[in-house]
Amino acid sequence: MKKAKKLMSFLCAAMLLGVTACNGGGDDKPEYSLTTTTTIDDDIRNPVDVSALVTKDDTLKNPNLVYFIHYDIRIAGDIKPAVKLFEETYGGEINYQQVGWAEKNEKLLTLISTGNSPDLVDKESLAFPYYMSQNMYTDLGSYMEKYMNEEQWTDAYKNLIERFSWNGSKYYYPWTLNALPYCLIYDADRFLSFGLDNPKELYLCDKWDWNSFRQVMIDFMTKNPDAAGGVQCMVSHDILVSTGLPLISIQNGKVINNLNTETIDRAANFLMDLRKQNLPVRGEGMWSNEPEPLATGKVAFIGVGQYMVADFCANYPDQHFEFVPFPRDPLADKYYHNMTDFGYMVPSGSPNPEGAAAFINIMRKIQVDPDIQDVLKKSIMTDKHYDEETYNYIKSFDNVDNYDLVLEGYWGFNSELTKIVENMINNIAFEHGDEQKGWTQLRAEFEGTIDSYLEAYK
Repeated sequence: MKKAKKLMSFLCAAMLLGVTACNGGGDDKPEYSLTTTTTIDDDIRNPVDVSALVTKDDTLKNPNLVYFIHYDIRIAGDIKPAVKLFEETYGGEINYQQVGWAEKNEKLLTLISTGNSPDLVDKESLAFPYYMSQNMYTDLGSYMEKYMNEEQWTDAYKNLIERFSWNGSKYYYPWTLNALPYCLIYDADRFLSFGLDNPKELYLCDKWDWNSFRQVMIDFMTKNPDAAGGVQCMVSHDILVSTGLPLISIQNGKVINNLNTETIDRAANFLMDLRKQNLPVRGEGMWSNEPEPLATGKVAFIGVGQYMVADFCANYPDQHFEFVPFPRDPLADKYYHNMTDFGYMVPSGSPNPEGAAAFINIMRKIQVDPDIQDVLKKSIMTDKHYDEETYNYIKSFDNVDNYDLVLEGYWGFNSELTKIVENMINNIAFEHGDEQKGWTQLRAEFEGTIDSYLEAYK
């Protein structure tokens, strides 16, 4: 009853903030329609055969799941093999309910409040600790316990499960970790024609740091008078993380705020120096992740999520684009990488948490099971248009034991705190004129508000 009251309190608060959580009447139904389908429709383009891997050692009372998100997991190259293995193993189906990106959280609240919860959703930035503290998810500890002695659940994953636990409940079992959530993509042929150092070669020789990153951008602009800047889109957060410090995190149940530290100050000053040299750009068409400025040589790099590598592979087959992690902090004790994790949450009220746990376990298992690696690799390469070199390079960042990782958490508390921090770190890299502020000024302006948001979690 206590959990139910807390969830309903959260839903009512969401309504006050302009989120429609329920409609009137005694028989509540969602105020929108969902498209539900079970057909995997890309078997011609990307056929996946797991029949040789299916066993009947396990059964489920209910082998049917409902997955709710903005993309179709049943055709995504890295997930499709698990969907087929689940369906053929248990004899059920994973039904896909499509929702727009901008409205998925609002509609999920409606589904939960009206007793129509799905079984699987993606882990959101706000999941830990905000949504967990509001009891939006199902504690999976009892459902996942029987799988935890299997070899796919290594110590790195078990440690992260504990780190993401909230008030003793284990809501999140990620199926992948990666040391390359964001990267810098560049036109290797253009760099070669300009006689510039190749960033990937610098990275492999342990010479890729803030200084070489800056120098390559300066050299690019010197050689290319038509250039608009050095790096488009994202730059700030990964430079800050390369110091080894997250801006805000939760460790051992304690909130740690590093915004007011000498280390972060030093990284912020480096970003402001880049700004003074007009190296980061976000002009028209450049603040978004659209590829045209990089493809036409207007910028040296685009800083984007790793997923954009596939877009460049598919859409520019005649150009040789390469990518590297963000550079290391030359004064840090190690090469720190931003960490990304991905997995599924089971919403409160899910009718089939047992089945959801079984699918989460299969998703993790296919990452390491040697019997399915060839199937998974072929599916990913076909779906993402990777060649062998690109696939192996990207997959190398999945071996998280080989990297020193930083787990950032500032986006997990509430959306207003996230906006404040992102505005701060983007201002020091991009803003000019009247909008330009220094890091010390920004911190003084917002630290009181930030501390007030964090106080509830201390």
